[in-house]
Amino acid sequence: MELEISDFPVCKIALFCGDKLLTILRDDKASIPWANMWELPGGGKSVRENLI
Repeated sequence: MELEISDFPVCKIALFCGDKLLTILRDDKASIPWANMWELPGGGKSVRENLI
């Protein structure tokens, strides 16, 4: 699966609770990019959404 970073707008947030950082472990599926990797919460823009 090939992705161009500039072709996929996303928004991420660094959310701290005291001295702890909230992260998410991605599913361990070969069909998704960056499987089984830790990341910050957020999401990508779908085709039907508008950028604000």
